[in-house]
Amino acid sequence: MRKEYDLKSLSVKRRGLPATLKAKKDTGHAKVRVTIALDSDVIEHFRKAAARRGALPYQTQINRALREVIEQSSTEHLKSALLKDKSFIRSLAREIADA
Repeated sequence: MRKEYDLKSLSVKRRGLPATLKAKKDTGHAKVRVTIALDSDVIEHFRKAAARRGALPYQTQINRALREVIEQSSTEHLKSALLKDKSFIRSLAREIADA
């Protein structure tokens, strides 16, 4: 056995996400395998990001980016609906006046 080892040449193989980063089974976000065509520059962006030390795999990063778009879209839809709701506006005005 050596007294010292050169760890710079050590290569680490990814075996998927660590258990602490995996989605919980009860969250309702089951993964589904699909085939999708994306622009090469989009894939290259996420692959470069995934190549950084400690980064998530590029497919996980794409999934998170898509989820953010969905959540932002839902929030914008909710805001728009509330602003059109006269009853909500009156209730909000009363709350502000009472504060």
